[in-house]
Amino acid sequence: MSDSCSASRAPRGGVDPIRTEADALAVLALGAPYGHDTVGIVLDDERCGHTIHVVTGTTDPDAVFRVIELCLGATMPDAHGLLLASSRPGGGVVPSDRFRWVEAAMQCDDAGVELVEWFVFGSGIEYPRELAGDPPRWNPW
Repeated sequence: MSDSCSASRAPRGGVDPIRTEADALAVLALGAPYGHDTVGIVLDDERCGHTIHVVTGTTDPDAVFRVIELCLGATMPDAHGLLLASSRPGGGVVPSDRFRWVEAAMQCDDAGVELVEWFVFGSGIEYPRELAGDPPRWNPW
């Protein structure tokens, strides 16, 4: 397996690990959410993406929990990580996302899966984990 991916292409599913924010953003750019959508990318123990779930119409900020449930319930048994991305056109992170991050991380932990990152796309890219005071989780497994 490749330990890094070229800057000119996104990591390949099941082949290249998603080890950095840039890797994750490259994968998300392939099918970037443009409406009120939430994307979940399920990662294996090498941090390779195997399953991508795109849920449209996620206008309620709490929809992220249903997306996590979908990702964890419909994925391979050896899932180890999860990346989330929510598109909020004309918006962005809201203060209550701090609590959503904590709850989402616990929801994943309870399933034995690490919530690696949750991107919120609005006027830019924001990270609810920063509101919670959590450090980035991009360290390699």
